[in-house]
Amino acid sequence: MLRERRKADRSAKTRPEPESLDEDDRNARTHFTLLDVLRMVGGLVILGLLTGKFMTGSVTWDYWTKSSPVGDLTIPSAYWSGQELPLAFSLEQLHEFDGSRPKTPVLLAIQGQVFDVSRKSGLYGPRGPYHRLAATDCSRAFSYRLWSMQGLREPCSSDLNGLSDSARQRVAEWTEFFQTRYPCVGYLTGSEP
Repeated sequence: MLRERRKADRSAKTRPEPESLDEDDRNARTHFTLLDVLRMVGGLVILGLLTGKFMTGSVTWDYWTKSSPVGDLTIPSAYWSGQELPLAFSLEQLHEFDGSRPKTPVLLAIQGQVFDVSRKSGLYGPRGPYHRLAATDCSRAFSYRLWSMQGLREPCSSDLNGLSDSARQRVAEWTEFFQTRYPCVGYLTGSEP
């Protein structure tokens, strides 16, 4: 009985025979066709378009906006036609322009200057990641380094007192960024140009 067990153990340790291939296995495809490649490329294109829509609000990743001349970006929209710009805004008036009401622009203030950022309502509008910067003056939030999220966590404030020179420089750089890319439609009262 002991010898039989050893024989059984030895036979279990031997390699199993390879499975025999049946007709379906021999005829299975093992290479990609042109149609397979086109499907993969099409899927990646659709994934890229959907990602662009969710990240920038445009399936083209705002390509057409980026390729337009910078001078065109600072022209006020039709909403402001017939009004003499720059307009004076109080903080209470500015709060009305957060993008929650249809057909009203989204405004953002930095260092007392008010910019119409409606063109990027996907970023600054009600569902945008930077919505808390809209309709108020959050100049202090722009004093943090580019990838620091601390500026978005702290309460909005236009007070730049106590900031280092480098932090003030970052605010000035952001102000210049908005001046070159968005129309300046006014200023906050108490901070006339």
